Parts: sequence; C-alpha cells; structure tokens
Amino acid sequence: MPSAPPIDLVVLSSVHWHFTWQRHHELSTRLAERGYRVTYFEPIPKRWPAVGELGRVWGRLRGRHEAAGLLRQRISPGVTLRGATAVPDTGRLTRWLNRRFFIPRAADRLAAELGRPLVVLNYLPLAASIDLQQRLRPDLVIYDCVWDWPHDPYSRPGVVREEELVATADLVFADSPYLLERMQQQHGRVECVLPAVDYELYAPARAGAGSRTRSDAEPPSGRARCAYFGAVGANIDLELLARLSREFELRIIGPVQENLELLAAGTEIVGPVPQRELPALLADVDVLVLPYREAAHSAGVIPAKTFECLATGKPTVAKGLPSLEQFGEQFYLRADADSFVAAVDEALTEPAAARQARLELAERNSWQLRGAEVDALIRHGLEAKVQA
Repeated sequence: MPSAPPIDLVVLSSVHWHFTWQRHHELSTRLAERGYRVTYFEPIPKRWPAVGELGRVWGRLRGRHEAAGLLRQRISPGVTLRGATAVPDTGRLTRWLNRRFFIPRAADRLAAELGRPLVVLNYLPLAASIDLQQRLRPDLVIYDCVWDWPHDPYSRPGVVREEELVATADLVFADSPYLLERMQQQHGRVECVLPAVDYELYAPARAGAGSRTRSDAEPPSGRARCAYFGAVGANIDLELLARLSREFELRIIGPVQENLELLAAGTEIVGPVPQRELPALLADVDVLVLPYREAAHSAGVIPAKTFECLATGKPTVAKGLPSLEQFGEQFYLRADADSFVAAVDEALTEPAAARQARLELAERNSWQLRGAEVDALIRHGLEAKVQA
C-alpha cells in the first residue's frame, strides 16, 4: 500500500528567518523533522522602512534572505526560504499594487513548487498575506495568534486585518490566556498552543555557576549578574532596565530598538546572536530578568522565551506579564520596580528545590513534544476537512 504523500506547509511568517529565534522557527523546524515539506515565507512588509533599514531592503530585493534579518540563523533541513517583492500594505494604492501585481506572481511561483495536501500557517493579518493565502487554495488554514494585533504599537491604524484572517481560518492557535479568550469569541475551533523550549540546547546554561543557593558556604560576594535576552522594544520598561544596570551587573542579549542612554556605563550589550550561541552567554548569569511595561499590548504577551528561561535553571524575575501568572510558582512575579529589584536579591538565596521545579516544568514543555501536538492538530484538521 503506497505511503501517504508528505504534507506541504507554507508558513506566512511575521518574523524574518534571520532574526532572533522564535516560535515560527521552531514549529517550522519540528514539523520538517516530522516529514513536512516546509516553505517559510518571509514577512510581507507592513510599514515603510527607515533610512537605516534600506540596506536590508536591498538585500531582500536581491533574494539574500540573510541580509533582510539581523543575524544569520541556521536553516533547518526540510525548510526552504521564500519571499515576495511587495510594497507595504499601508493604503489603497499599495494594496492595489500588491493584489494586482506582486502577490499573484509570488503565488504562481510558490504554487508550482507545492503539492497536496497543502496547509498554510499564517501569522500575518495583512491584506497581502490573506490574498496570498487564498490564491494558494490550501486544504487547511491555521491562524497562529501570538500577538495582540489590535494593540500593536508598530502598526498604523487600518493596516491590520485580523478579523478577516480569523474568518478565513479552519483552525486558530493562541499562546496566552488573553489571546485564547479573545480568539474563542471569534472562532469555533481554537487551540491553546503554548511556547516551548529546546531543552537539551540549554544544557550549557544549566552547567554554569548560575544562581547561588542557601547551600553555599559563603554569602554572595560582589554584585549579582542579571541578564535580559530578547528584543528591547516598546514593551520593555526602560527605566527599570536602567535601574537594574545601576544596582547589578547587567547583560543584554538581542536586538535593541530603543534608546539605551539611561543605562549605566559598563552595561554589557551583546546584540543579537544565533540561537545556538545563546545558552553559553547565560551560563555565568545569576538571575534572568523580564522587565515588561504595563501596557495594553502586554496583556496578551507570553514571551517565546518563557520555558527557555526555566530551562536554564536560573531564577527569573518578571513584571508586566499577566500571562505568566499560570506559572507563578516558577517565576518571581512582581508589580513594581522596588519589589522587582528586591526579588533579584531574594532569588540569590532561594532553596535548591526551586531550581529543580523550574527544570521539570521546562522539560515537560519541550519543542519535541509541542511539535508532536501541532502535528496531531494539523492531521486531525485535514481529516475533518475531508469528512466535511
């Protein structure tokens, strides 16, 4: 009996492949490992580039995907990068140009490479992305809702078409309690798909000196070393980050999109690094910090690094992230700057059992297991479409 054909998966991403490693990368990688033929479609622009970004735009127009990102990430086996020449979806003229010229050409080129069954995993609620999705005539459409688009601080009013994308989807994923509830009000089939972690990848971070515990013979000497990894953008509390830089040693790993002039001299700013280099940079850290602002768009944020923080074994102090309350026993959740700083000191002398609890929760939320869950949801969705 002939085997079933592989599933073709087109990921219409909101994140460049050569950017900091995200859920988009992991799901693409894990599904490719499970036999999917994955086409990772680079983001269709939703805004006009700044002057400093023109080099990246030129690289993308020449088909050099690594030039469009901030660093060079490994391309997973079974994953192919593709993209479209398109203009930002910001007005009637640009939408007409995309719909009339750019998107049809991209869809025709893509369709020639794809087989059946065809699944589209869409992250980007833009008119051009939805148009591309529909022109591919997929057998199953999934909207992976990992961002509170109605409160997106980077989008112009009228650009986001999330309700339209939800209406076209056969299945919706959501990663935080807030987004799950909001999607359930709009769609009949919504699944909670949490972030996860490549647990083994973070072994170097676990092997480091890490946080001190009450079992230490000597009290902590010198200042604690804190680290934040991820993008420093509009959702980060810069004043608290500056205070942390004055009271502790602070290392920042990731792209910086905000002015950091308030940070103390001597703050270590590493910049973005490939995913596999990150754990080693966390090995000598005592406490991880997630200093988020209290803002409308923060309510729906569950950081992609949630279980990565736990997999280091190190204590993590967080603020401004209601979605982490479900894991409140494994994080130091604080409501203001004073209690946040105090929690860093508190974490330095935590009992050893706290580390073990974090590791166990991280191991139960590996990307290997999450990939299997998503694979099952996709196959069930395809079967349901056939039966319908």
